Amino acid sequence: MMNYINDNQIKFKVPLFWKFSIAIIFIVIVFGSVNSILIFNNVQTSLQKETEKRGLFIARSISNQITSDLLFEDYVSIQNAINNIKNTDSTIAYILVLDAENKPIVHTFENQLSSNLAAANSLDGNKIYNTQLLKLNDDEGSLILDIAVPVLSGEVGEVRVGLFENFIQNDVEATVMVFWIMVAIFLAFGIIGAFVFANFITKPIKLIQNVADRIDLANIGINPIPIIKIRDRFLGRIKMYFRAEDEIDILADRFNQMIVRLDKAYRDLQKANANLIQSEKLATVGTLTAGIAHEINNPIAGLKNCIRRLINDPENIVQNKKYLAMMDNAVEKIEKVVSNLLNFSRKQNEDFGYLSIHKVIENSLLFVGHRLEKLRITVTKNIPQNLSIIKGNENQLEQVFLNLFINSIDSIEEKLKSEPESERRLSIFGCEENNNVVIMIEDTGGGIPKKILNNIFDPFLTTKEPGRGTGLGLSIVYNIIKAHNGKISFESVEGSGTTVKVQLPKNF
Repeated sequence: MMNYINDNQIKFKVPLFWKFSIAIIFIVIVFGSVNSILIFNNVQTSLQKETEKRGLFIARSISNQITSDLLFEDYVSIQNAINNIKNTDSTIAYILVLDAENKPIVHTFENQLSSNLAAANSLDGNKIYNTQLLKLNDDEGSLILDIAVPVLSGEVGEVRVGLFENFIQNDVEATVMVFWIMVAIFLAFGIIGAFVFANFITKPIKLIQNVADRIDLANIGINPIPIIKIRDRFLGRIKMYFRAEDEIDILADRFNQMIVRLDKAYRDLQKANANLIQSEKLATVGTLTAGIAHEINNPIAGLKNCIRRLINDPENIVQNKKYLAMMDNAVEKIEKVVSNLLNFSRKQNEDFGYLSIHKVIENSLLFVGHRLEKLRITVTKNIPQNLSIIKGNENQLEQVFLNLFINSIDSIEEKLKSEPESERRLSIFGCEENNNVVIMIEDTGGGIPKKILNNIFDPFLTTKEPGRGTGLGLSIVYNIIKAHNGKISFESVEGSGTTVKVQLPKNF
């Protein structure tokens, strides 16, 4: 199944490096985001557990240390003890000692203890400890992990220790920041790697593209064919002593093979086309044999008549001069016909030169002159003398117009079989349009059937009787005009004649 590209698609160029970079950036950002969330949660959970363990250890140590003082109601010693402990650990927000009725006894607050804070955490039932996450009403809105432990199983009171949670958040953020720094470093290395990798891949692809752009089908078989060199240096600088071939190398090798095959095929095609043109020339000469023989026999008959008169009256100087002049004209005419026939028949080179379209048309008409006279076809020529010079192959263009004239004459002759009184006219017009020299050929023949008008350039397509055409004439005409960067088109109404328009670019 063949896939077609939607012409309505909006297309824009994105270099391979940027495609790799965008893909790497997207993957790294997604990977980093997911992992940063996981790291944040895991680290935070781990730190909270460690903080809880540390706070529980501190609270129990204080509980054991103040048990005796609390029993003897030595609140001064308890105050000094908790103050010393708080001053030695900056992560402790406060220490609070409550009696058995859950009323504050001593604390480390400089100001009065808030009743809300005193009631924020307590031991229920037989719990050995309890934790609460609190938020202080200070300027920073500090988060506090409040840990409550009993003193003598809660019979004489309990100890509460508040630890700052902010340092946990700071540690988590620092860990995540380090992770993102590592992600950024990996991203930078990834983009550099994408640049190196993209360059390694795109360089041979660009070579293939440049070679493909330099291939000129018109010069294939003439100019040397470009070949892609196999990669032998890393990044174009470091020589590679060992190289493992990959798909890019195989692509380059296959591309080189394709170019070589294309060059050979094009050379063979040019050779076949040249042979085909030559074969069609000889077929055309065969078709024109009767007319050419007539063009030669008439002057020969005149020569024989003049020779007899010279033999019969060799002393008549005035008569002899007249007949010698006639003989010279006859010989020149024979020489011209034979010379044109030889020039047309022999295999010519494919070189292009500067030429006038007048000479091409006149030489072509010379070959069909006898048929035009025999069928009494009127030829009208309206070709300005100041038409621009064109660049082309004179012999090939003569073949183009000769084929077109023969087709017109055959069409008129065929129409005369059914309509003997029909008009017999062949008109040739010349002009310039835009940057082209245009020649139009009109005939009053039977025209081209509508069903084959769009296929007239197909090889071996012919409407003539067997033996009167190979069906290659118009196909060869089309190829010759195309080789001259020109155009040819037909307009025809069946039964009313045909108009052929040949456009050839002017030479500047």
